[in-house]
Amino acid sequence: MKVIKLIHNKDCHIWQVAKKLLEESLEELSLPKKYEVITINTGEEAEKYKFFGSPQILIDGKDIDPLAAGIKKFQISSCRAYFYKGKFSEYPSKEMILSALKGGENNG
Repeated sequence: MKVIKLIHNKDCHIWQVAKKLLEESLEELSLPKKYEVITINTGEEAEKYKFFGSPQILIDGKDIDPLAAGIKKFQISSCRAYFYKGKFSEYPSKEMILSALKGGENNG
């Protein structure tokens, strides 16, 4: 079973959209709707979860966004940007979430 974490900070409210898309994706793949929601409140928590912006989805400890692999500075920042298949968004697309849940390579 995959360990899924939906991580956000208190200043970004767009994480609710990511939560809805995550739940839809889990349902579509007939996977259990089991995931942990974590709110980042300190710099130490940001370091622990390799958090650099809200919302963030980790599957088995890996950010679903392949562009995140190069990030080395973690902090409590506000919202984050996603770029997937040439499109910008304030949250991960359902397509990106589905690809990560299936274990496939994301095409950023």
